[in-house]
Order: sequence, then structure tokens, then C-alpha cells
Amino acid sequence: MLDLKKTLVAGALLSSCLLAATGASAAPYKTTAGQQTVAAGSIGGSWFVISTALFDLYGKNIEGLTYNIVPGGGVSNPISVQGGKATVGMGYTTNLFAAYNGLAPNKDKMPDLRAIFSLNVSSLLHPFILASAPVKSFEEIVARKYPLKVDTGSRGTGGELAAQRAMAANGASYENIKAWGGSVTHSAYREAAGRMVDGHIEAFINDDIINSPTYKELVLSRDMRIMPLSQKSIDQLAGEFGYGKAMIPANTYKGQTQDVPTISQTHALFTHKDVPADLVYAMTKLAFENKAALVAVHPIFSDMDPVKGSKGLPIPLHPGAERYYREIGAIK
Repeated sequence: MLDLKKTLVAGALLSSCLLAATGASAAPYKTTAGQQTVAAGSIGGSWFVISTALFDLYGKNIEGLTYNIVPGGGVSNPISVQGGKATVGMGYTTNLFAAYNGLAPNKDKMPDLRAIFSLNVSSLLHPFILASAPVKSFEEIVARKYPLKVDTGSRGTGGELAAQRAMAANGASYENIKAWGGSVTHSAYREAAGRMVDGHIEAFINDDIINSPTYKELVLSRDMRIMPLSQKSIDQLAGEFGYGKAMIPANTYKGQTQDVPTISQTHALFTHKDVPADLVYAMTKLAFENKAALVAVHPIFSDMDPVKGSKGLPIPLHPGAERYYREIGAIK
């Protein structure tokens, strides 16, 4: 199985990095909003690290703030925030657009969702397959009707939905894989990667930032290929669902000698319209003014920018976030 030490060590260093950057003085902000429940992603994935870093920073600088970070996913997090099970969530812009407007896979509109900021970074779909597998592309899987054993991550996550859609667009739908004698399972992020390392599955298809710790460890643990998506499927997925057209550059991972065309989704932090504006203002301001401390925890924060982070969001800004952006001239 994959070694969890790196994740645990990163967590242990989290507080010291942020404390050193923000100092040990009294918290500059106060709130009486009560406990905040944060819907993150799978344990071991980037969203859990992002949420932990942000709320460790917030906890040190907002007096009275208490919080609980829970696993979640791109599809389920908007449902949790709209329904009051969570107050803050990580999301993909594609899923937030669908949730706010009541588009598939949602049945109803979620009008109470409000944006805080975009992280200005995207996760790319990575269709990993063992190098030892007798097929090396979606075309071969379909042509041979190969009984692939694949895991696409936990149900209710944006990565699982992207994997499901991409597989179908490339002719290897869940239904086809099962009809050919294969299997489609849905495990938590690191568990799925660990099952692949152990040889219990042949493929793991989900998305994350390029060179995420889990993906880097995965390719060092077993010889892998990354299957490209066809250009026709990429165009289809972009047109129907708003995915970005992306490329995993050659030599990003061990043994990957060619560019791999794929799809992408942009990360965003969002909340409920009823979360107090002063709390969201403090959260927004603290995140951008402590970027260096956040980058020390995870490089995913490297491209954070208040001008870019306030734009291109598919749901309305929360008034607290909007106040900060107007104060600094990011929006007019």
C-alpha cells in the first residue's frame, strides 16, 4: 500500500509553517458565527490538504472560529452546503455551475451557493493503467472488449464524474466495461491508488493537480502508462460539460515520454449565502495576504491571485469576499 508518512509529516509541519508566517500575536479578527463544517475531498487528496491549510490559518487569526473538516467531493459538496450539512466547501467550477443551475447530475437548482475565490489552478484527469496490462489505450480496450479492472474514486466526487464521462466518451463506459467482464469500483483516493500498486486493479482514473503527492508516489511504486483521451472526446466533454482542454506535458512522470491530451477542472472555495459577511471577508483577506505561508504547505497555492481569483466563477460572489475584492481594486 502507499506510505502515508508524507501526508502525516505534511500535516505535522502545517501549524509551524503558518504560525511562523503569521506570528503569535492576538487574532486580528473575531467571529460569533459558530462552528464551520468544511466539505473537503478524499483523505490524501489535494482538497483535504488545501482545506486543512486554509482553516489552520483561519483558526489562528479569527478569534472564536471553530471548524470541522470532513471528506467530500465535487458533486456532493454543493449539495452539503446548499442543504446546511456544511458551511464551506471545495468545488470544481464545472460542478458549481451545474449545481447552481440545476443541471445534471443534479435534480434541483442550488441558489444559495456563493463563491469565495478561485485558486487559479486546475486538476487534470489522469487515466493511469499498469504498464503490465495487455492494453495501453482506450482504443485497445474498446477494440478488444477488454475486461478492465478499474477504480474511478469515490462516488459523489468531481473526479469520479469526470472519469465516468471521459470513459463513456471514449467508448469504455461503465456499462461496457462490466458487459465485457471487467469491474468498476469506487474507493477513496489513496485506497484506490494503493489497490493499483498492489495489483488488485489495473487502472485508476481520477483527477488532481499535476505531480500531486499521490500521483508522484504511484508512478514511483509501479510502472505506469497514462492513457490519452481522443480529441473528439475532449471536444465533446468541453462542449457538453465545460471541462477545460488540457495536456499533461511529456516527462511529467517517470516513463511518460509523450504529451497526454486530457481534460481539466478549476478549483474554487465556496460557501453558503447565510454565512456572515465579516467571517467570509476575513477568510478571503487572510488567504491572499498569507499566500507565502500557504505555498510553504502546498504548491497548489502558488498561482493564487485576487484579481484572477475573483473572476471566472460560475456562481455569485459572497458579499464578504466581494467587499475584499472591491477594497483592493480587483473588481469595480
